[in-house]
Amino acid sequence: MIRTATDFSVIWTRAALTDLFAVAGLALLALGLHALHLRLRAKGAAGAFALGKWLAALAALHVLDARILQGSFETPVLLLYGLFLWMAVRALLHDFYADIYMTRIKKRPANKILLNLLSFLAAIVLMGYGLRLILNVDVSSILTSSAILTAVVGFSMQDTIGSLMSGLLIQTEKPFKTGDWIKVGDIEGQVDEITWRYTKLVTGSMSHALIPNNVIAKERLLNHSEPVPQVSVQLTVPTPVGTPPVKVKTALEEVLRKTPLVAEAPTPRVFLAEIGQDQMHYRMLFYVRDLLDTEAARSEVLSGVWYEFKKQGIEFPVSRRMLLTRSKPAIRAAGDALCLMGGIELFKGMRPDELELLAQCAALRSYPPEARIVERGQTGVTMFIIIDGQVSVSLEGRELSRLGPGEVFGEMALLTGEPRQADVTALVPVSCLEIDREAFRGVLEMSPLLVANVTRVFKERESQMQDSSRGEADGSAQGLFERFRRIFW
Repeated sequence: MIRTATDFSVIWTRAALTDLFAVAGLALLALGLHALHLRLRAKGAAGAFALGKWLAALAALHVLDARILQGSFETPVLLLYGLFLWMAVRALLHDFYADIYMTRIKKRPANKILLNLLSFLAAIVLMGYGLRLILNVDVSSILTSSAILTAVVGFSMQDTIGSLMSGLLIQTEKPFKTGDWIKVGDIEGQVDEITWRYTKLVTGSMSHALIPNNVIAKERLLNHSEPVPQVSVQLTVPTPVGTPPVKVKTALEEVLRKTPLVAEAPTPRVFLAEIGQDQMHYRMLFYVRDLLDTEAARSEVLSGVWYEFKKQGIEFPVSRRMLLTRSKPAIRAAGDALCLMGGIELFKGMRPDELELLAQCAALRSYPPEARIVERGQTGVTMFIIIDGQVSVSLEGRELSRLGPGEVFGEMALLTGEPRQADVTALVPVSCLEIDREAFRGVLEMSPLLVANVTRVFKERESQMQDSSRGEADGSAQGLFERFRRIFW
């Protein structure tokens, strides 16, 4: 039906001025809510505005249709009704329910698959209702006539449909959630996203693994984050048969207590797992807070076991071949180092057994001429004692000093963790004893005299800072000493 200009004039004259103001007001309200939605969307608090703008748009369309158009332009109005209704339902599900209620109030991730399914069903209902009203199409007849086509399409897409159904079951049964560490077959990682077709994992190598949901439904699934969020780690440590179990258990428990990456709860435990002919095996069970820390925690615990065993005098079982092939030059080098260590100010007055323990826990290093031993700005947790040879200490190409046997460098990096302050280069073939932080901590715990020597080192450092103002010198020295306390206590 074609309307003339006279017909339109009749329509507009029938509209009351208040109705026009109502439509304009509701339209402006919808635009204002849309502007607020765009502005606050990044802050996660825009769900109510998103829903409100579509409700305001529906109200404006209703007033326009009922009071002004009065049945004119029926088809475009119905299309707009369907569009606004679907957008309002989508805003209700995704913006209001998911972003506000679930994320901000419940502090839980929303079920994205369920939200997408409800949005899809709402769109299907609105499309069917629109086809019936606008085109007078019987939707039931279309569904009946396309049953064979539906069966063919379903058979050809059975893998995709299987993934979709598996994704819905995963969201319903919740064997894992976003943020959990899981293992599916040979793939292990943290759940980053769960969609209709696949589950996205972030692996330990920081890469994405996309696993179809139907594969997850078929494979063996292991959830490391349930029932407790911490990840369990087991280590086996061998000891000689002659060492009392109470001594070994106490040493291993002390290592677990001091390792930062080991979680306090659930409580770490130590078990005597097996007694053999020449050795016993102890099993250490502990937990870490993040699966990414597993390997680092293993390394820290095993290193701590080695140093604690040295400290407690517990030997590791060795084969006869190792006993027969011990290096005599290395033993002589360690003896030379022991004599030199007694004359170093940092170790002055310490007992021979304490110095011997420190030497046993250290590593003997050899450097050819012109080799750079440490570089300025380099981070490190070790100090060096020169056994043989001579090194040059330089800053920006200018030589500051030369060091020989019995002298040390790098001690402040070990004690405080500060970066290396100068370059150290070998002038001739150099042999050094390298002492790391764990070895130093083990001796520090059993030697009060070493604590006094370290305190004296910091006082000497404070006196060397007197060229600057008094307050800055005191602050710098106190800051270094606080670093030392945080590291070793």
